[in-house]
Amino acid sequence: MTEPEAERDPAQHLMLWADIRRQPDGSQRHIPIPLDDAAAQFAAMIEAGRTVESRLDRDDPDDAVAFSRNRGRVIATLLNEMALRLAPGRSSGAIQGEGSMSEVAAEIAAYLRAGY
Repeated sequence: MTEPEAERDPAQHLMLWADIRRQPDGSQRHIPIPLDDAAAQFAAMIEAGRTVESRLDRDDPDDAVAFSRNRGRVIATLLNEMALRLAPGRSSGAIQGEGSMSEVAAEIAAYLRAGY
């Protein structure tokens, strides 16, 4: 038996995922993930993968950019989250939080734009 998914507030929670916790009775509890918590997890993932990131050819500004699997997962998650939020008929409203999710997205964009 599973508990219905918890209501997520798009202004405060990640829409893509919830934290699913197994209860002692075997049921599952879906707990919304605050955006600022998700941003902290994403930043930690990027930092953990930073050691393997490198530019393929530093002397060629038009060369491909290599980045860690962790950064790729964060980018994919942010794009999926954005797709959910931009779907026709969905209203997210203004985000209520510290702004750390937008900071993570901006840092990733700057990283990719710089070609690292």
